[in-house]
Amino acid sequence: MGLSPQGSERAGLGSRVRSSLWWNRGMPRPSVALRDTTNPLTPDESVAVLALAARAAAADGSEPLSEQFRLSVRARETDGVEHLLAVGPDGGVLGYAQSRTGEGPPSAELVVAPAARRSGVGTALLESLPHGIRVWSHASGAAGDVATAFARSAGLVPVRSLHVMGRSLQDGPAWPSASLDPRYAVRSFQPGLDEDAWLALNAAAFAHHPEQGSLRRADLDQRMAQTWWDPAGLILVVEAADPDVLAASHWTKVDPPGGEVGEVYVVAVAPDRQGQGLGRAVTVLGLDHLRALGLARVVLYVDEDNVAAVRTYAALGFEDVEVHRQFARADEVGRADPASSAAVH
Repeated sequence: MGLSPQGSERAGLGSRVRSSLWWNRGMPRPSVALRDTTNPLTPDESVAVLALAARAAAADGSEPLSEQFRLSVRARETDGVEHLLAVGPDGGVLGYAQSRTGEGPPSAELVVAPAARRSGVGTALLESLPHGIRVWSHASGAAGDVATAFARSAGLVPVRSLHVMGRSLQDGPAWPSASLDPRYAVRSFQPGLDEDAWLALNAAAFAHHPEQGSLRRADLDQRMAQTWWDPAGLILVVEAADPDVLAASHWTKVDPPGGEVGEVYVVAVAPDRQGQGLGRAVTVLGLDHLRALGLARVVLYVDEDNVAAVRTYAALGFEDVEVHRQFARADEVGRADPASSAAVH
């Protein structure tokens, strides 16, 4: 479908991106249209962006946009979210970027249509992002190598690493049985009852996490409206004497429904309950649940800086599958992450 580049245009990071980024100066420079509260994404634009992301995922073998970014496209969100469309001469969407503000530094993700790469589309989007933005990469393999070169050409350096870890649910080292103090009980999430309590637990557990800690009721409702949502997969550890008091939780996920891979989606432990072994116990409860569904494998995402969690997962038989990186300009963050390899979609 065709789209016109209506809406405002702006320059942000662009004044600081080197001109050598233009892969093909013979190609027409794409227009970059901003979609925000005054001029939000249209339904057709939302559909076009998601279709573009799907084509990129099929070509690269990895999703260019993370779940929250895709949900924001689908919902055409503008609260703390800005959308950038790179539009060709015929009005078609050639690329897309999204920037988000919230707790911590603003972050962004971008994707270019496979047929429009090395023609300046990615650079045009990068130039239009705000100063100080941090750009996530979910690329791996050959696509990651290309994105690495793009990032380095832009003067971007890795500042954060997100590990994707996985293990078999049917084979490999056995995990121990869940062990809980008798004062705790286990039950599943009850829609209409537990939303506020779970959000409070999540906010406390991830108070210093820029994405997960800022989850709002609207974000929770978005996820509960997805086809993969299953309240039985959100396992709660509660006070046995007062089951409305949440001590820890493990939100598991199977996406697509009926697939063979489960996910350790969110593990949260109340700060005043830490040090009691609840994190390990509730993780095991979730693994037991996923294995009982007959799934073949399980994956999870964990920040490299979360050393305790990485050790817990490694002890449960998880191994690195790939590493996602977040990038920023070195002069805007003061120092670079010491990682030796990275990529930007």
